[in-house]
Amino acid sequence: MGSGGRDVSTAEVAAAQAASPGWRWATLGGPDGRWSADPWPELCAADVVVTHAGRNALAECATARRPAVVVPQERPFGEQAATGRALTRGRLALVVPRWPEADDWPGLLEQALAHDGDRWSQWAPGGAARAARCLADAASRQGALSCAPR
Repeated sequence: MGSGGRDVSTAEVAAAQAASPGWRWATLGGPDGRWSADPWPELCAADVVVTHAGRNALAECATARRPAVVVPQERPFGEQAATGRALTRGRLALVVPRWPEADDWPGLLEQALAHDGDRWSQWAPGGAARAARCLADAASRQGALSCAPR
């Protein structure tokens, strides 16, 4: 989750965690979530990402090709709800209209996991991931750039 909205309470997240004991939750951002200067490794390691429908958060999920449960947040112009409808039409992620009841989470997480993350290629074809790898490689070598496709 990002830090833009506060549509979900700490208690709701805790209840979802408690109701899905077969899953380990790592909370970044969101209500009382910890901040990470570089959330990319955790995002890439996640079996399922739970996020709002903000464009930046979705772009990260798409680039990482992670299955997602997307919970659009209330916005004055309904842009996250519209994005959620587009995601549903494209079958890119599992979209729910509001934060689910705690008992619904185990099934939703399994459904998202089965959904896979490969359809995100329609959102982010892959150039961004290659560019990110190139920049990370350059930073680790502190030297020359070599950004050939892999």
